[in-house]
Amino acid sequence: MLAPPSLLGQGTTFGTIRGTVVDASGAVVPGTKVVITDTGTNLATTLTTDSQGNYEAPELKYGRYKVTVSLEGFNIAEIVDVNLIGGEVKRVDVKLTPKTSAEAVTVTSEAGLIQTENQTISNTLNSQQIVDLPRDSRDIYNFLYLTPNITYNPDDGFKFIGAQSWGANFALDGQRATGAGFGQPIGGQPSLETIGEITVLSNSFNAEYAGISNIRVTTKRGGDTYHGSLFYDNRNSALAAWSINDKIAKATFAPTFASPTFYRANTNFTETGGSFGGPLPIGKKKRTFFMGAYERRWDVGPLRFRNTTVAHESVLTGDFTKISDSRKPVVPSSITLTPEEIASNTLNGAGQRFTRIPARLLSPFTTAMIKNYFPVTSLDAPINATNGRTEYNDSVKNAVTRDLVTTRIDHDFTERDRLFVTYNGSFPDGTSSLVGSPWRSLGTLVTQQTNNTVSLSHTHVFNPRLISEARGGINYQNRYVHDPKRAIDFLKSIGFQQADLDAYSAVVGQLALNSYGQVQIQYGPYPVLPGGGRSADRPRDDELITIGDTVSWITPRHSIRTGFDLVHNHVTDGFVSGRGNVRGLVVYTGSDTNPLARFLLGLPPDQVRFNSSLRPAMDVSNWEHGFFVQDDFHVSKRLTLNLGLRYEVLTPFIDKNDLMVNFDPSITQKSGVKGSFVVPSQRALSQIDPRMVTYGIATAQDLGLSRGLVRTDKNNFAPGLGAAFRLTEKTTVRGGWGFFYPTSAAQGIRDAMESSPFNQGRTKTNCVNPPCAGNPNPMPLSAWPRPFTGGVLPLLGGEPSINAIPFDLQAPRIDQYNVTVERELGFRTAFRISYLGTRMHGLIAGYDLNEIPPNDIPFGTTTGDGLTACDPVGSGDCAESPADAARRPYPNLGDFMLQYRNIGTGRSHAMQMEVNHQYAKGLMFSASYTLLDQVSSGVDANSSLGGTVYNQFRPGTDTGPDGFTSRHRFVAYGTYDLPVGRNRQHLANLPKLADKVLGGWQVSFNMFAKTGTAYTPFWDCNGCGPITLGNIASGSSDPALEGGFGGGYRAVVAGDPYKNTGDALWDSAAFGLPVIGSQVFDNSTNAKRGLLVGPGAWGVNFGITKNFHLTERVVLNLRGVLDNAFNHPLRPIPGDSSTVADLGSFDIGVNPKTLKLLPLDPGTINPNPDFGRFLFSNTQEGIAAQRLVRLSLRLLF
Repeated sequence: MLAPPSLLGQGTTFGTIRGTVVDASGAVVPGTKVVITDTGTNLATTLTTDSQGNYEAPELKYGRYKVTVSLEGFNIAEIVDVNLIGGEVKRVDVKLTPKTSAEAVTVTSEAGLIQTENQTISNTLNSQQIVDLPRDSRDIYNFLYLTPNITYNPDDGFKFIGAQSWGANFALDGQRATGAGFGQPIGGQPSLETIGEITVLSNSFNAEYAGISNIRVTTKRGGDTYHGSLFYDNRNSALAAWSINDKIAKATFAPTFASPTFYRANTNFTETGGSFGGPLPIGKKKRTFFMGAYERRWDVGPLRFRNTTVAHESVLTGDFTKISDSRKPVVPSSITLTPEEIASNTLNGAGQRFTRIPARLLSPFTTAMIKNYFPVTSLDAPINATNGRTEYNDSVKNAVTRDLVTTRIDHDFTERDRLFVTYNGSFPDGTSSLVGSPWRSLGTLVTQQTNNTVSLSHTHVFNPRLISEARGGINYQNRYVHDPKRAIDFLKSIGFQQADLDAYSAVVGQLALNSYGQVQIQYGPYPVLPGGGRSADRPRDDELITIGDTVSWITPRHSIRTGFDLVHNHVTDGFVSGRGNVRGLVVYTGSDTNPLARFLLGLPPDQVRFNSSLRPAMDVSNWEHGFFVQDDFHVSKRLTLNLGLRYEVLTPFIDKNDLMVNFDPSITQKSGVKGSFVVPSQRALSQIDPRMVTYGIATAQDLGLSRGLVRTDKNNFAPGLGAAFRLTEKTTVRGGWGFFYPTSAAQGIRDAMESSPFNQGRTKTNCVNPPCAGNPNPMPLSAWPRPFTGGVLPLLGGEPSINAIPFDLQAPRIDQYNVTVERELGFRTAFRISYLGTRMHGLIAGYDLNEIPPNDIPFGTTTGDGLTACDPVGSGDCAESPADAARRPYPNLGDFMLQYRNIGTGRSHAMQMEVNHQYAKGLMFSASYTLLDQVSSGVDANSSLGGTVYNQFRPGTDTGPDGFTSRHRFVAYGTYDLPVGRNRQHLANLPKLADKVLGGWQVSFNMFAKTGTAYTPFWDCNGCGPITLGNIASGSSDPALEGGFGGGYRAVVAGDPYKNTGDALWDSAAFGLPVIGSQVFDNSTNAKRGLLVGPGAWGVNFGITKNFHLTERVVLNLRGVLDNAFNHPLRPIPGDSSTVADLGSFDIGVNPKTLKLLPLDPGTINPNPDFGRFLFSNTQEGIAAQRLVRLSLRLLF
């Protein structure tokens, strides 16, 4: 639990047992026979001590071992309980006593509890702890929150103390499990029944491992006897407590026609399965072992569709009799009514406004669309007579399943050749995501996903001092999320014929016609019929192939390990192909009933929007190369130096189709235009934004770049130095220092170079009264079924938006260091106190190439002519003038030109204490406390890219608490077998019947408590854009530094934010409006980053288990787990809710004489009533937002 592994390569899961044999006087004993036996399989490794009395057995699988030492003239010595963690170097020293007739064997029941061989800070949970601890999840990564150096991040799941939230290395049986898309673990996991241990290496680990932290999951291997398990778990809403969210919603609930009673979802979550393992009957000796498991999950719950703005059933049929006369729809001029229809279907028989649209005029296409897909409400439901809206409320039952299979086979050909292979497969089916609410008839998104992981390892012992482990494997996560219908099926379902489909694809494209999703429809003040967005047709694959080798060479003074790791990443992501209006948007403008009437009539829309061309999904790949050498130099019996060097080369991601665009700001074209767009090859030109081509294009070959449009980072040398000194047999002082680099994340190029240059949006208008966009002739759009045909397509104007990556962008570097004192306290208990430090260099953040330094010269304050003052709030007519644009560094480009640079820094200092009691006499517990001071100048958001810095012209001046970190954090867990009943301390001779009631009880718990995380108070600006308070001309700058891009403005501090707060945590009266002009960033009274601290959080899980021993080998246990046992609200942290730091909004105005911004007027403030009020409870640290109860039945045999 406490011993930190010294890392053994990218993929290896093996550990090392080493030690020194001495006699009673303390003199070393060479030539001693040492037999190390795996107690699970009874397979043994035999060694002989060297001239220094040392022995070492590397490449051992994790588990429990017995060390037997013998030499003529001495008693045989056995150490029978050596618990080896995967990746650990375990020291087992042995003292031999002279042989006597009275004592033949000396047995020691335990090995050392503290790490004596290296500097690494780590934590491990073994299989028994994983099963016994009361986590309300069978997700193994949920257990990571029990470790002191991983905390909760609502965006990415994990925050690594001393670093950011991405770039850790996850491994499953030695196979990389970190998805190269976002640098986060992908979905494939083993069954919890088969997990042997999970280990977290968090500071100053050895050179064999990649990443800024290292998380290793290792599966169990079968033993020399057969054993297995069956389990059934259930959690349901009937046993769940009301959360604070439920209570607030109930208190504010008001019955309506559509929602007469308060809605509370009924859910049921069930998991069941089993495992079986043991020897395979191959050959005469037991050398082949297997372990297998299968489990299935059912997650059943409702999907709710609720909306208060849907169109009433009556108006969808063309009946407007319930609408106020002044709001009834106007009869379009293109519609001719008969005298009878004028008399009976128009208001007062005047023929001007419809009361009811004649049935003959209703479009069969839009009528079919309404019948097949629109929400159905009651004709008796209340209706808003102004706009025809009503409330819609419905729900449907939804079920999501997951099947999971794990298999492992271990085979020892000989003592010199050992092999294991594992397979993990998971197969989720179903989704709880709606295509769109309240569109019940569109159904739910279809999720097709498979996870397949294969790990293979072969160990060959050339001789006891030279050993090689070759390893390899694959980890494929293939995921495809899409709407139930393709666009072509949607259009056919409303009556489109082939000629209509051809007319549609001629404008929107054949690729769009065959994609999943539907055409978007906007038809007035009602919910837009959704096209599906980026999730309508999104493949998302992470495919990793890993190969590597580690060679161990042991000499009397050195244990040297060297090797390499190669990882091939392949990432597919349809996020980029879903940008814009892929399947088109049909727009009927207006906020009354007129657009609905025109839609019902099937008349031409006012606008249609679509993409000029569609790109396929991102399809990229790269290689990661890691080479390392590690030397554990045994300076003396007490002192070991750990010397390591790792070198990493991460090649740029290459797009299969060359669909990437970068920007080179250093080029000056012949025309004098600054900068040039850069593409991998000429293949990209037909699909990128044509304005980019017009601006100026260079190819990668022109600039000496690879097709990845950046240069390979070849500077990632990672030296490491550590030392471990044994002050006594029970006390160790150790420490280390090293460089560490994050793993790959393709999200960096996806968002920066693969998205905005493609799928450019175009808009055609219904030109009835020319001129339209410079066209002198009428060019109307067509009626249904061909609404995209015709219309005026304006010239593509404006400026393209840009995201760029510097050609020489470097991977961030994290310097990690620690000093640790560790002590065995007795009673199987160990204590550690550590200082942990990091320095973060070159964190990535956005720098707007077109941003102007803050100044007092107005920008964007006219209607675009440079002379006429605009009205930013009332009319919203502010626009850039040519003189404004000329002030930018790149006048011909827009206000969003982010280039992601290595401009962020950070550091952390932590004091950490940890106590661990290994299982003994029925008790196991662990507790850790961390006092942390972690600050940075970057934003821990947006995965590998980060956000924008506060002041890019002085990026290091805005340093504050790093995201998601707490000053104080306490984590604890434990189990206790109550000492009552058979084979227990008390009442050991109970009758069997009484023992079934009183005996066999176990209680367990896990908990966390932490102080609050940091917030920065800010204001929203009404009317900003293109106006900014500092005249900086940027649409990407984030002065508030809340969300990473284009946020609000920092508040001015005018008082004590913690005074007179009432029911809020902070006092809004302590803050004033932001400053304007040149001091927008540098005003001394601006709120500092992370000025406010949110509420702390704590949560406790509690478990109770009753074991029934049916036979000597068959045990049935019943278990109950209370997740968030005290139903304590877990208040949100940034990412869960950023509105708590939002003070509200203010209006801006322009002086018509000077064209400068008017002083901000407090009278225009629209305050946020929920500032500083944490009204909700969210899941944190793997503990639920409310008390949940999980009941379990488990059979072990």
